[in-house]
Amino acid sequence: MTPEQYLQINDLWDLERLKKHAQDTFVYVIESVRFPGLVMLHYVDACQYNNIWTPFARLSRGLILDMKNQKVLAYPFDKFFNLGQVAETKYTVLEGLKEFQTSEKLDGSMIIMFKDPNTNKLTLTTKGSFDSEHGAYANALPFSSQFLVNAERYTNRGTLVFELIAKPFQIVVDYRIKGYKEGLYLIGYRDHITGKLATFNEVAKIAGMLGVSTFKTYSFDSLDKLIATVKDLPVLEEGFVLRYPNDLMVKVKGEAYLAAHRFISHLSDRHILEAVGEGTAAALAELAPEEYKQDVLDKIVLFEKRVAEINDICYTLYSGAPKDGPRKDFALWVIGNAPPHLKGFLFQLMDHKALDKKHVCRVIEEIDNVDGKTRI
Repeated sequence: MTPEQYLQINDLWDLERLKKHAQDTFVYVIESVRFPGLVMLHYVDACQYNNIWTPFARLSRGLILDMKNQKVLAYPFDKFFNLGQVAETKYTVLEGLKEFQTSEKLDGSMIIMFKDPNTNKLTLTTKGSFDSEHGAYANALPFSSQFLVNAERYTNRGTLVFELIAKPFQIVVDYRIKGYKEGLYLIGYRDHITGKLATFNEVAKIAGMLGVSTFKTYSFDSLDKLIATVKDLPVLEEGFVLRYPNDLMVKVKGEAYLAAHRFISHLSDRHILEAVGEGTAAALAELAPEEYKQDVLDKIVLFEKRVAEINDICYTLYSGAPKDGPRKDFALWVIGNAPPHLKGFLFQLMDHKALDKKHVCRVIEEIDNVDGKTRI
């Protein structure tokens, strides 16, 4: 169902009725004094946290409405999900669909273009606010006459969707390292008459008309091959977006990227310690914001030192334990001589197993009271 159909069926072109319906279906109605008569619709955070998605919430991912003229000004992507996150993205369902297109997933900020009926000017905005820093930055970019002429042409009958790649808004991936220029990358176009999204080939053609870059595309023979590939993606690759013929879109993100995103989004002593345990701390430290980088590096050194200390204590205890007699004698000695949190490690050594660094770090978290307070 298109937004126009949904709004018409539910009689939502009245602002108060729209607000009441939005509240009942987990959607924000966003207004701005800069755009009188316009509203933006976006799903509430609870949809994400509780995985509760009403049909209206799925449509409301930066949907922009002109309430006075009862017109949809911008209809970007519906909410789309990770592999396995909801019923339609389960592996077994996608396997049955077979054919899909694949693009890189750019790690930037989604930017929507619409024409403001109050000024008749093309305007760029993010999906959650008419007044964000990202939108202001995008509007201040220099645009060629080629871009403006063709952007107006396409915006008159549909919605252009971009990704903003810019150092001030870096999430995880530093695109300067990858050699990507800063600016807008076209990632989608929706025709308002048909409601259909442009194919990847069509997006590339429109990007050429606008004179902007777009995403890379890839070819995979099967979903299994894509999943195998994504496991080994480096941290500078967020992952892939899959597009199926029915406009179903699915995100598949790289494991290294997800680890880095968790690290940056929840930067804390506990997460630094976990990274030490997983052997990824040094790589992730490079992604830390500049104002936190030295502190992160100092914490890594501290935790690596604590890991070495725990290992030394365990090996020293083990060297003094009786090992030639019955295992029961060893166990009784451990019970009587080893601190409770190290007993398991001594039995690992008795079984000729190396000490597990992740387990050591979990012990350090407990005995040192390492907290998970987020620093950002």
